[in-house]
Amino acid sequence: AALFTAAPLAAAPVPTSAAKVASPLAAARAALEEVGDYEFANRSLTDVLAEVKERTRVNVTIDPGLAILGVDPSQPVVNVQLKRAKLRDVLRASLAPYNLRVGAVADGLFVSTEEGVTARQLRQRVSVDCDGTKAADALKALAAESGANVVVDPRLKMKADAPVVLKLDDVPLETAVRLLAELADLRAVRLNNVLFVTSPERAAQLRADADGPVPPAPASPVFPNQPQPGAPGVIGIAVPGVAVPFQGNAGGPAVEVAPVQAPAPAPPISLPPETK
Repeated sequence: AALFTAAPLAAAPVPTSAAKVASPLAAARAALEEVGDYEFANRSLTDVLAEVKERTRVNVTIDPGLAILGVDPSQPVVNVQLKRAKLRDVLRASLAPYNLRVGAVADGLFVSTEEGVTARQLRQRVSVDCDGTKAADALKALAAESGANVVVDPRLKMKADAPVVLKLDDVPLETAVRLLAELADLRAVRLNNVLFVTSPERAAQLRADADGPVPPAPASPVFPNQPQPGAPGVIGIAVPGVAVPFQGNAGGPAVEVAPVQAPAPAPPISLPPETK
């Protein structure tokens, strides 16, 4: 099986069974199925996710790129009252006003648009070291350790069991899946957030309805400022991690733009060589 290492999660006041699971991904999946009582009245998404993180001890990350779309998670618009409900359903109801969703990734839970969650899942950085490993086993290990949906066509078991030799370091998950499939004389087709590994012929038939590779995420958002008094034509840029003055109107008072933090990279996923 694939091995995965990550920094330990910080302790929280209210531990749950999810905290006892070894990996952050497994903890996140277990937490989504936990049943509890939740009540949020005019709460912001930031507050809701902070409470979820405290109760489950699972890492929860909001996509910082949402600022580009004008999404403000600090607005108090969440009104949810659910008893004996799975956390998955609680989060779905809490995210609905923002038109967002949550997905499990290697380092916990990730909140973004549907496209953003798919991009995060399929572009996680992975490392592969296969020396005679069955292609199907390598693909299943990548899926298990990343949270991504990788489906191998069960009608092609013989091809999928072909031994492959592949060594990759720090590549997007989708790239690793496509290369592993290619080495087994198979092809990977993306259908929304699913990578379906099948024969070249079936892949060609599906491709008309399939999606292309997930594009890279845009750079951290920047916010151009209005020209400052005395400096016509000069545009200031908000650099991630640095607060800069923003001039709303010429001659008006300056206000501080909150710094934009770049997302932390997901820890690499490694596949060990096949045991002889």
